[in-house]
Amino acid sequence: MNAIHEQFVAEARELIHQATDDLIAVEREGASAERIDRIFRVFHTLKGSAGVVDVAAMAVTLHAAEDLLAAIHGRQLSVTSAMIDQALACLDQVSRWVDAFEASGTVPFEAGEQAQAMALGLRKFLADNAAPQPARSDPGVSENAGDRALPEWVSRLIIAERTRIIGHLQEQPSALVAVSYEPRPGCFFDGDDPLSLMRAVPNLVVFHLRAREAWPPLAGLDPYACNLRLEAVSASTRAELADIFRLVSDQARIIDIPLEALPPERDATSGKRAQTELVRAILEEQRRVLAASTQRDDLTGRLGAAARVAANAVRHCGRADLTPPIEHARDAAFLRADAMPLLSALGQVLASLAPGAQAGPGGDGAVQRTADFATDEPGPAAIRSLRVDERRVDALFNMAGELIVAKNGFAHLAKRIADEIGDHELAAAVKRQHETIERLVGEMHVAILQLRMVPVAQVFRSFPRLVRDMAQRLNKKVALVTRGETTEADKTIVDRLFEPLLHLVRNALDHGIEGPEPRRSAGKAAAATVTLQALRVGDRFIVEVSDDGRGIDPDIVRRKSLEQGVIAADELAALADDQILDLVFAPGFSTAAEVSDISGRGVGMDVVRSAIEQIGGKVSLTSSVGAGTTVRLDLPMNIAMTRIMVVEAAGQVFGIPMDGVTETLRLTPDRISRIKGNDAFVLRDRVVPICPLAGLMKLPKPPGSGSAIRLLVVIEAGGKNVAIEVDAVRDRLEIVLKPLQGLLAKARGYAGTTLLGDGKVLLVLDIKEILP
Repeated sequence: MNAIHEQFVAEARELIHQATDDLIAVEREGASAERIDRIFRVFHTLKGSAGVVDVAAMAVTLHAAEDLLAAIHGRQLSVTSAMIDQALACLDQVSRWVDAFEASGTVPFEAGEQAQAMALGLRKFLADNAAPQPARSDPGVSENAGDRALPEWVSRLIIAERTRIIGHLQEQPSALVAVSYEPRPGCFFDGDDPLSLMRAVPNLVVFHLRAREAWPPLAGLDPYACNLRLEAVSASTRAELADIFRLVSDQARIIDIPLEALPPERDATSGKRAQTELVRAILEEQRRVLAASTQRDDLTGRLGAAARVAANAVRHCGRADLTPPIEHARDAAFLRADAMPLLSALGQVLASLAPGAQAGPGGDGAVQRTADFATDEPGPAAIRSLRVDERRVDALFNMAGELIVAKNGFAHLAKRIADEIGDHELAAAVKRQHETIERLVGEMHVAILQLRMVPVAQVFRSFPRLVRDMAQRLNKKVALVTRGETTEADKTIVDRLFEPLLHLVRNALDHGIEGPEPRRSAGKAAAATVTLQALRVGDRFIVEVSDDGRGIDPDIVRRKSLEQGVIAADELAALADDQILDLVFAPGFSTAAEVSDISGRGVGMDVVRSAIEQIGGKVSLTSSVGAGTTVRLDLPMNIAMTRIMVVEAAGQVFGIPMDGVTETLRLTPDRISRIKGNDAFVLRDRVVPICPLAGLMKLPKPPGSGSAIRLLVVIEAGGKNVAIEVDAVRDRLEIVLKPLQGLLAKARGYAGTTLLGDGKVLLVLDIKEILP
């Protein structure tokens, strides 16, 4: 994709998220004018961006959404849950088109049909209103007319060419499809060739070419503005025609023709409204032409063309009283060499042609309010930000990591100089320079880490919509509360949080929260509460998911664990209630009575623990029967810097991540026992097995090694404690961990490598992988 397309995709996704959040808030808190105005601006901006990258179907759908929001803002309609559902569905559809556009540079050929269906769904709320606004005949739609009267233009074609159509059907029976193509006035500047497109239509039975609007006097004719309507009947399929007109789907209507169809009488009122909407579309197009470029060399031509097209359009719809303001604004624009006067005048004309606006200039103020609402003037000043490619930040961080390695090497060199020449002035100078470099490198590294810090709101914002939709499916009333959305953590950690949180929220809604009636019987409010909370505790990033549902009964977990073979009966009997609850994270465990498309397969909580441990975190669970459940995710603030313990085993040196280390111990032989053929000891009423690191790494122990006192590093892995026996603990370091590369890239048991101060490579172990 080029830079414009990349910017469109990035901004579209941000706007979709923003509109989704605001729509959910409207349903929860009510439709304030400020929030509706903000949603309208999002849809308006998305529509404009779709026009820039020529995604016509998206513009058709978003235009219908704009009409609905304008009616809500003007207090013609009251917001309902059905409207929110349809608006969210519109955003979902736009999001799918954005994904398709990112992948292939265009949208699927059926996007025109999808756009029409979505536009009809949005406009039905306007049609149901006491003062209905009929749907505009959006040209970019594809309709199925099998169950209703055909549009006037199709009926006219059938009547005018009935003999030819019947003759064709007698010779070659086939289905018939009608197409009406109304090119934009400025289509030639877009590189479109209307006649060439119509020539590409296969099996053409009927073709009519006529003016879309009455031709103006020759002196006022703009030779660069297309004023054609091309209509045809073809014996091909709708899919074939949709593929031909896929790049101009907002300008083409494709309709199946049932053989028994008869053209209905024309509705003059409906035709007038459709004509007005068409003129509004023409005026909006002229505004886009004027705003498309800031170059001065073509400004005069654009001003004249746009003013002529706009004046002709309003005359055609019987509003000649609107032409003087356009002409005056054109003269002012010429004089000032600035398009703003004409842009402003076209905005006021659009407002006067809006549904419900008074025909005359002496309106009651409704026109002015509509114009203010639809203006493109920027809102309050926002915080300025710079969008930077993530790869550039990663490259900067990698260089900072290399600098830290060089700094550690300098520290080793400074120590050698001090050891060799003692208190010499040179040694003192090197030490001072090392301290300065260490300070600057540390400050720079912290600053670069801050570039990677993002608020957890990026993940939290996805859940209001998810909770709303799932609660409706499960017939439950659930309110989502989020706290600490501004808490920041490394982008990699925040990005990886979504899947674990998704499983936790699903489990809370499906298993944890009761239906309205059981909650009332238990003396609770009918509406349950799910809380997402993020906070910072020291150098740790904590995320909690809690609910006020039924809680987890340890007795049920015991029974299910035995039934599903998660744990042996003798081991189960020795576990306390808090240890029993930890079994819900075991692979394959589930308390669900039946499998659904939401949960019940026993993979959710196992995935949560696995995903969190992969990024150096821990998972814990607390629950109270009848009061609810809380799952706590304890994570590092970033995974770029790793704290390790340097240990020695069988003459080799390894690194162990400190995230899992709970303590180190020295034990005498009398505290160690043999349990099931393995050495173990008791630590705070829990049996902890001992695993020699040399044995885990399959290293031969040097002759004569061994000591009566054993040095153990106690590590928590997979919810259990294990003691790793080592020969010595050398150091504790904060390092930049590099993944294994080349032939060792797929080697198991290693988290990565780092360089020590003396230049040696240190292998950092993945303890969970090497444990039996």
